[in-house]
Amino acid sequence: MKKTLIPLMGIITLFTSCKETHQTENILKKRIEYYLRECEDNGVSGSILIAQEGEVLYSGGLGLSDRNKKTQTNEETIFTIGSITKQFTASAILKLQEEGKLSVKDSLAGFFDNVPADKKNITIHQLLTHTSGIIGNLTNGGDFVLIEKEDFLSKVFNSTLDFAPGSSYYYSNVGYTLLTIIIEQITQQDYEVYLNDVFFKKVGMENTGYILPNWDKNNIAYAYKCGEDRGAHIEKWKINSNKISYHQKGNGGILSTPSDMYKWYTTLKEHKILSEESTKFLVEPHVLINKNQFYGYGWVVLKSDRNTKKIAHSGFNGVNYSNFIRLPEEKNTVIIYMTSLVRYDTRRIGKEIEKLIFDENYEPIVPKMNSTKYSAGEEPNKNMTVINKFASILLKIETEQTIESFMKAHIPDTGKHKRFKNYFRAMQKEFTDYKLVHTLEYEDDTYDILLESKRGVIEELTPCFDLKFNEQNQITAFGW
Repeated sequence: MKKTLIPLMGIITLFTSCKETHQTENILKKRIEYYLRECEDNGVSGSILIAQEGEVLYSGGLGLSDRNKKTQTNEETIFTIGSITKQFTASAILKLQEEGKLSVKDSLAGFFDNVPADKKNITIHQLLTHTSGIIGNLTNGGDFVLIEKEDFLSKVFNSTLDFAPGSSYYYSNVGYTLLTIIIEQITQQDYEVYLNDVFFKKVGMENTGYILPNWDKNNIAYAYKCGEDRGAHIEKWKINSNKISYHQKGNGGILSTPSDMYKWYTTLKEHKILSEESTKFLVEPHVLINKNQFYGYGWVVLKSDRNTKKIAHSGFNGVNYSNFIRLPEEKNTVIIYMTSLVRYDTRRIGKEIEKLIFDENYEPIVPKMNSTKYSAGEEPNKNMTVINKFASILLKIETEQTIESFMKAHIPDTGKHKRFKNYFRAMQKEFTDYKLVHTLEYEDDTYDILLESKRGVIEELTPCFDLKFNEQNQITAFGW
C-alpha cells in the first residue's frame, strides 16, 4: 500500500498543479481579451499577438483597417513596422559575416571609394549600434522622396559627423541605409530580394516585405491621424514606380503582420537561419543609450519593471506605430502590437499589456480614440472657448491678445510656461497663413486642432495630441 501511495499522491499533486496553471492561464486570457475589447470600444484599431512558452495566448485585430470599405482588422492585417525593419538589416549583416563575406569590424573604406577621411574608419559595428557619428536623417529625406543610391552616398559622405566615431550614441536611420547598400553590394541583389530569398521564404513569412509579396490588397491597413486618411505605403510606392527610397530602405518601412513577426521570433529563437553565436550578437548590450537601456544590433536591451531582461524595438513614422517586446526570463513572453491609428496613448498598448500580464492588480490605461468634431468657431463648452482663443492668437487673428496673458489665464503650472511659449512659437512659424478647419474632442478631455493651408492641405498641429485639459478647463499638457 505504501508503494502505491507516493505515486498516487504525485499524480494528484501534478493534476492539481496543472489544473491551477490552466485556471491561471484562462484568467489571464480573459483579462487580456477584456482589456482589448475596451480599447476597441474606445476607438483603437490595430493587431496584436501575445505568446508565452511557445503558445499563442491571443492573436487578433481591433477596429477597422480601412474605414472606407469598413474592413475589420484581423490577425493577418498588414501594417508598416517602421524601425523594427532594422533587425532584418542587422540579421542580414550577421548572415554575411557567418559566410565570411564581411566582418562587423570592417570599415567603410573597404566598401566605398573616395570615403572622406573623417568617415573612412567607421565600422559596420558602429553603424549597427548607432555609434558611427553619421547624421540621423538627411535634410528633406522623407520616406517617399526618391533618391538615387549615388546621390544618397554623396550627401552622406559630404555631411558633417555629429561626433567622433565610437565616442557616443545617436540613433541614425542613415547608418542603417549604409548597411543596406553594403548588403546589396556584396550580394549583388536588391535588399528586399535578398531578405526574401535568405529569410522570409524559408520561414513562411509570406506577408513581409516592401513590394514583393502577393499582397491581399483588402488586408492592408490604411493610416489615420487626427481623423485624416493618410493612405497606405503600397499606394505611395506605386506613385514612385514601386521604388523604395534610400531614405527609408533598410532602416524602416517594411510591411508585415504580428503572425509573420512571431514566425521570425521563433526562427531566431531556434537558430534556424542564424547561428546561436550570431543570434546572441543581435541582443548583446553593445552600447549604452541611457542608464537603463542598451542598443544591440537592431534591438534595444533593457530591464523590465520587474528587473528582468527585456528585448524590444518599436517603429514609428508619425502615423503608423509598431512594438515588438520579448521577455526571455518570464515564460518567453512575446508581445507584438501594430496600429495605423496613432495618438499619444495608443503607442503604449504593448507596454500596458505587459504590465497587465505580470501584475494581476494592474488596471491598464485604455486609450480614448472616439472623438467629436467641431467646426471652426464652435464653442459648445469652455474648453473649446479656450481652444478657439488659442487658435486665434496662433494664427494672428487676435493681435491684442498676447501669449503671456493667455498662459497666465489658462496654464496654471508656471513651470510649463517657457516650454509652452517655445511650442507656440514653433507652431506659429510652421503654420503661417493657415486657417482653423475643425477641432476633435476626445473623451479624455484632449483635443486635436486641424488647420488648412492655402493649397487646401489639412494638417494637425504637431505633435498630435495638442492640448489636454483638467476639470477646471485649464491646460495641463500640450504636445506629446
